[in-house]
Amino acid sequence: MISRSGIFSMIVIMCTINGILSPWLVIAFQVVPILMPELFPRTVGWSLFFSSIFIATGTMFVSGIVPALYERFFPAVREGTAPMWIWLTAATLLSLPALESLDKLF
Repeated sequence: MISRSGIFSMIVIMCTINGILSPWLVIAFQVVPILMPELFPRTVGWSLFFSSIFIATGTMFVSGIVPALYERFFPAVREGTAPMWIWLTAATLLSLPALESLDKLF
């Protein structure tokens, strides 16, 4: 049986893959220079880095809505791994376009 921290690691990996290979990266690349802190130079490399983080974080937040609602409606399952599996499933569904482009790389 996989622990909650192991499932969370899989969620983070899935969100990272989506952040790197997402087709929405083009749109995020145009928005992120406005949101970047002034500490970092506005180069292509830093913009791609922050765009990737922006997409990965958004994937993690949006995919966490479904398990949060599940825990809200069924409070007895909060200590189990069912909400974590739901979170991983939601993150995987949001990452399907990125996973298709991953298939094209190999």
